[in-house]
Amino acid sequence: MKKRAYAAAVLTALAVVSPVAVAEASTGAASSPARYVWLKSCPKAGYTVPCGDWMVSRRDGSTTSIPDAQVYQVTASGGVNRETSLQPALSGDGRRVAYFTASTKKLVVRDLVSGKVHPVRGAAAKLPKGLLINDVDTLLSYDGKQLAIDYVQGKQPTKVVDVASGSYYTLPFDAALQGFSGDGSKVMVTETSDQNTTIFSSYDADGELNSQEVPQVVDDNYPLALADDGRSVAVFIEGRQAAVRTYDLSSDSVGPPVKLTMPKGERANKLVWQTSDRLLLWTYRNNANGDVLGGGLRTIDVDTGKLTKVDTWSLRSNLWIWWLPGE
Repeated sequence: MKKRAYAAAVLTALAVVSPVAVAEASTGAASSPARYVWLKSCPKAGYTVPCGDWMVSRRDGSTTSIPDAQVYQVTASGGVNRETSLQPALSGDGRRVAYFTASTKKLVVRDLVSGKVHPVRGAAAKLPKGLLINDVDTLLSYDGKQLAIDYVQGKQPTKVVDVASGSYYTLPFDAALQGFSGDGSKVMVTETSDQNTTIFSSYDADGELNSQEVPQVVDDNYPLALADDGRSVAVFIEGRQAAVRTYDLSSDSVGPPVKLTMPKGERANKLVWQTSDRLLLWTYRNNANGDVLGGGLRTIDVDTGKLTKVDTWSLRSNLWIWWLPGE
């Protein structure tokens, strides 16, 4: 998926410098949702490698592990490569996480509040022939009830799976999944046309809903968010004056820019529609050198541009990698 590949490139390129003292628990569920999931970094012969369990940093300041999650990538012979890691996926609300288990190498979705584990069922649970779990990328809807399974090798179409039932639909294999609508009922993808322009499309279980070759004022901006109607796309505009614009996939029309006053040192990472007039925005917080110190979650009033803080946090030190909700 284009989104997670972008995030991985950013995170491996930027240093993490802010240590945080937190209360830690060894395992299990907690009542607070996740801020992010992470792996510890350990030294090895002059460089660092991932180590330990996947860990969950929560909004109440506690930390819990995911002890049954597979940490390392596997080899074709069935061993593991202890210098590379897999990537779990957090739901936007921070309550569910998708990962492969260490014992069975099967894909599951864990409820981080109740502790209940939901195996991915049916045909969607099976790897296509010739692929390893390393070749699978995942993305959860905001509530974690829908799971996109993307195959980063070959021409297998992305599957969008209902976690409870195992039923799924597929997307064009050459489309880049950008995310779910707020209610998880629809997804947005981008494609490149034969004329090297960008096409936005929305899909649900019945097929394509809307598709447009987008204007330049919309193209090359990020992040994006698809509304529950399958046609309204929020587009974050960076630059000297940050703004949000709404693009209508059905009428091919662009709304006026709604100016935002971004907190100093923060940059946009992820958008999702919470209601018809409010967006959720996840941010990274950087220092003057570009090092990632932490992040935040804010709401945006799409009529006025008012930003309201929901949560802010700082990263631990010595992280190998970390993932925000919705990544």
